[in-house]
Amino acid sequence: MIKRGTLERLDGKYAVLLWENGSSFIPRRYLPAEARLGDAILFDGTNYSLDANSVSETPFNNFSFRQMG
Repeated sequence: MIKRGTLERLDGKYAVLLWENGSSFIPRRYLPAEARLGDAILFDGTNYSLDANSVSETPFNNFSFRQMG
């Protein structure tokens, strides 16, 4: 069974993943190097990968300095 979560936060050497039933801390080295905040992450029981079918929009992705004034 493949689980799908969201990369919620990077905290030092760890990443915080938000799953449907909670959250977990994993070592960042287990994630793909190109993983960014808000990305959808798939876990197949042994490996973490990016969900290429999902494009997430986070405040970091759509922020513009024009919004500041």
